[in-house]
Amino acid sequence: MDKFNMDTFKIAVQSAIEKSRKDKRIWIAAAAVLILIVAVLFFGINGKNDDIVITSSDGQFIDSSETEDTSVSSKPIYIDISGEVKNPGVYQVADGTRLFEVVEKAGGLTSNASVESINQAEIVSDGQKIIVPDKNELSTGSFDEKGSTGLMDNGLVNINIADSDGLQEIPGVGPSTAEKILAYRNSNGKFKSKEDLMNVSGIGQKTFDKIKDMITI
Repeated sequence: MDKFNMDTFKIAVQSAIEKSRKDKRIWIAAAAVLILIVAVLFFGINGKNDDIVITSSDGQFIDSSETEDTSVSSKPIYIDISGEVKNPGVYQVADGTRLFEVVEKAGGLTSNASVESINQAEIVSDGQKIIVPDKNELSTGSFDEKGSTGLMDNGLVNINIADSDGLQEIPGVGPSTAEKILAYRNSNGKFKSKEDLMNVSGIGQKTFDKIKDMITI
């Protein structure tokens, strides 16, 4: 092979090598860009809330994050409310309902109702009898508060419905402890068992043992 042909061959080989290197860099760059795009798409999708778009029967779109889970319904309970409400009677409400909601169902309080003597924030319990006092009868001492203090016919105090005065009927429970019981009940709902009373600050095993036969739920 003469010198001209050799030089031409070398130039062709070098050109091919350079082209190969350039193509390799292009493929590496393209692969890197593809990986970056996939990563952005993957983390972008997974970084969003898992919202589901639901289409209603009329074709409107409903954001699932704004819909309530109706698969679990609250257990219905029954409350008997009388006294100074506009429509006394027995009402069905959901478990966890508060007294003011029952009052609303009963048409609201009358102008003679003694608002100070009831705790409208308390959570009512199934079968509870609520008597809203007449402020005029209270002033004369003629109102029977048995129904609102939680004192049952058997002499036991229902810790789920008793107000502060009713709770103080329990031996050893003073105003401070009664308010702690009410605060616990308002925050956590009704007691599931008598033993739950020991979750209230200041009521330990010894105190509970002394009063457990005097209370009910």
